[in-house]
Amino acid sequence: MIAALVLAVTQIVLSPCVIEGVPGPTHCGNYRVWEDRTLKRGRQITISITVLNALASPHKPDALFTLQGGPGDAPSFNARFYGRVFAEIRKTRDIVLVDLRGTGKSGALLCPELGLPDSSGILDADILSVAALRNCRTRLEKQTDLTQYTTEIAVDDLDEVRRALGYEQINLYGTSYGSRVAQVYMQRHPSALRTVTLKGVVPPSMASPENHARASEEAWQDLVKRCQADTQCAQNFPNLDADFRSLLDNLQKTPPVIAVPASDGRGETKLNLTRGLFAEAFRNFLYSPEASARAPALLKTLATGDQKLLGETSLNARLLLGGERLAAGFFLSVSCTEDVPFLPKNLAALTANTFAGDYRLRQQIDACRVWPSGKVSTKHGQLTRSTVPTLLISGEFDPVTPPSGGEEVLRGLSKGLHVVVKNNGHPIGTAAKCIESMMASFIEKGSTAALDTSCAATVSAVPFATSFR
Repeated sequence: MIAALVLAVTQIVLSPCVIEGVPGPTHCGNYRVWEDRTLKRGRQITISITVLNALASPHKPDALFTLQGGPGDAPSFNARFYGRVFAEIRKTRDIVLVDLRGTGKSGALLCPELGLPDSSGILDADILSVAALRNCRTRLEKQTDLTQYTTEIAVDDLDEVRRALGYEQINLYGTSYGSRVAQVYMQRHPSALRTVTLKGVVPPSMASPENHARASEEAWQDLVKRCQADTQCAQNFPNLDADFRSLLDNLQKTPPVIAVPASDGRGETKLNLTRGLFAEAFRNFLYSPEASARAPALLKTLATGDQKLLGETSLNARLLLGGERLAAGFFLSVSCTEDVPFLPKNLAALTANTFAGDYRLRQQIDACRVWPSGKVSTKHGQLTRSTVPTLLISGEFDPVTPPSGGEEVLRGLSKGLHVVVKNNGHPIGTAAKCIESMMASFIEKGSTAALDTSCAATVSAVPFATSFR
């Protein structure tokens, strides 16, 4: 790309910009789309575009577009990560970060109301407080049609941006919820795709968060077994599962109000801590092997009555959707359109005998009673059938999108390959070199044929921590 690109027909402008921690040339710009793509009138949304330009010249014409998870996270927040982890790919290809409508720098639908305490100064134990969401909806709807923020609509935005930027074909990478976005793109705009890579694969049969409790319980039980098989871990934490259940039982009987000391520009926070909220926080802790390896030490420290650590661990989860990183409004517009209406009727079967219980399910179901829903096409929930070369990557110990999801999606892909990375979880984590190596080779060849995936079996386990502090 040249220093400043202006296409008069599309009114798109990219200009040089500086992104901290990202070496080499980068360009940033905006592109406007109709909020209501069907009517094509009324409000417009400014879509944010960041390009990490290829370092070689001339470079390959097919850029790598990235899609983030959540729903509600944005690629622009991860520019430094992508510049580092996909450095090999960037040598010859642009990496394009487009924030989907309602996320990141594309008119993020934030709900700061979720982070506010009640009149007594105490933060409740609901990550999706219904009262706060009513206030957020009222505020956002003054200028936003919340039914227009769904995956299919966002995908059509993305393809319009691709065409405006002049890329005939692209390589697409989607992680977590981004893997759902990528599958929808494959359905709606297949000719625009050269390759697709999916990490932490969300299958079409999954109505999130239906599997969260069960998958997390399985991940926890696997972690306990690995600890028992590790001599030092077994010696340091001989009653790991029992201690965990005891902590949960105590929170169930007597939910405390914990004063979490001021930190990172945040004042002291009083938090009503329930079993459900802590279990949700701990479930998030299991996403990566790096954090999971510290889980036994965390529980041992909490068993000593460390209220400060208990509060800090739970507060992060409690404030996640009320912060500036994850766009809660987009999250809910997607969830209340594409997931909650399709949940199984028998919720008890989904959560029975799991440490997480039905907390997360109830939070999202109750939230969708006060949040509007949009529409989905007849293809929603159907297996994507495609001839586009696709690399699917799952983490062996992923507690939210386990390898079974990748196997389901693979069934529709005639040129697909599913790789399970040993000792890996939901994020890329310590498997970064292996995953980039596979992706770089795959994208360069444009095919999964004879792809060297041997590194996936050699990713080392993260050693268990002996102490948390």
